[in-house]
Amino acid sequence: QLRLLRREAARSVDGKLLYGAALQRLGRQRSAARTYAAAARQAPDDAEAQVAAAVGLFDKARPATAFSRLGPLTRRFPGRATVRFHLGLLLLWSGEVKEAKRQLEAARSVEPGSVPAQQAAQYLDELRRRGI
Repeated sequence: QLRLLRREAARSVDGKLLYGAALQRLGRQRSAARTYAAAARQAPDDAEAQVAAAVGLFDKARPATAFSRLGPLTRRFPGRATVRFHLGLLLLWSGEVKEAKRQLEAARSVEPGSVPAQQAAQYLDELRRRGI
């Protein structure tokens, strides 16, 4: 399966994003980050590719690296829920719950019905259930 994904990565941005996700699941973070960066270079106007490249850089020891790439994408792609959702997710991972909730709410409202908006709603519901 990984070999097939690697072949698809050579053909398209979406292939690179899927291959990067597979590499992450296998714990190959650096390889995934390189793959996402290649997708972002290939598709500079694709919000998904740009977000993947930013999120691929996330490291709890150095979160500023990812945030410095992801934050500006909120201005570049203001109507894309994926940017706000992933920013909210990284904020949750960093323990910044109040700002994370704000970003997840924004994800839900900027592109209602999209997959990231639905995922944001699930996170918000879970936070409410836990009284957070």
